[in-house]
Amino acid sequence: MNDAEQISLPVGKEPVLRVVPMPADANQHGDIFGGWIMSQVDTAGSVLAARRALGCVATIAVNSFQFKQPVFIGDVLSFYGEIVRVGHT
Repeated sequence: MNDAEQISLPVGKEPVLRVVPMPADANQHGDIFGGWIMSQVDTAGSVLAARRALGCVATIAVNSFQFKQPVFIGDVLSFYGEIVRVGHT
């Protein structure tokens, strides 16, 4: 990632989920599997949705993921979220 693509954290918001990946979550080079990270994103999203729904929720679709830098064993990952729209099915 170059300097022009610096990522800033949401101001005044608490993360929905914080996790530390362990060796079982990594490949032989110590990089964390993208699928594991995607799973954590889904978990963080479900926390917000379940609070709003007061019950069970399910992920219907994910449009895309773009990994900008590797995640390593022992890194602290913080996931932020917000509800932008509520629908009914």
